[in-house]
Amino acid sequence: MTDEDSADDLDPIIEDIQQAIIDLEEDKTAELTQEAIDKDLNPLVILQEGLTEGVRTVGDKFGRGEVFLPELAMSADCMKAGVELVEPLLDEMDLGDEDTAGKVVIGTVDEDIHNIGKNILITMLKANGFDVIDLGVEIPNEDFVEAVREEDPDILGMSALMTMTMDHQEEVVELLEEEGLRDDVKVMVGGAPTSEEWRDEIGADGYADNADAAVQEAIALLAE
Repeated sequence: MTDEDSADDLDPIIEDIQQAIIDLEEDKTAELTQEAIDKDLNPLVILQEGLTEGVRTVGDKFGRGEVFLPELAMSADCMKAGVELVEPLLDEMDLGDEDTAGKVVIGTVDEDIHNIGKNILITMLKANGFDVIDLGVEIPNEDFVEAVREEDPDILGMSALMTMTMDHQEEVVELLEEEGLRDDVKVMVGGAPTSEEWRDEIGADGYADNADAAVQEAIALLAE
């Protein structure tokens, strides 16, 4: 693979992938992603600088009220079309380290349907050698706890995009304590309204504001 990791020297096709997602063109996103793969561009660059940046731009527009939920969902579908092509190449790269890779259970909290950030993180975790179990979206508090009990993961990840749903993260931590499971798992939280302060307030172990940082945080937590 060629080294196309400079943000100032991106192949034009990477910017085209971004624009295809911004324009909500699913077929074009897949077509351009395949072209980038055929050009032997670094799969991580395709994912991070192309697909992820495109979705992030739409997410920013959503936050400013310039687009609405249907457009946000369409951008996620565009990204998914590209990720399906890139993911096998990431698996082949085997970025993980046997000393750090572990099992992660992850989901979006109850009453919250947003999954773009979660799905990006899942792809990045898998690329770094983690075994990931995706619970999906709108996961009831009790289901997170039951998944910890049944799957015995190293890390539980919870995503919340809305202020009105982030309290579920705290409630899950409390339920884990009540069930005697809290010491068995590291808890990571993420999503737009969350922060390091929120992590500390609810007694979670990890927080990150983007997928790259979250992977590094996961690796650090397992090294403790």
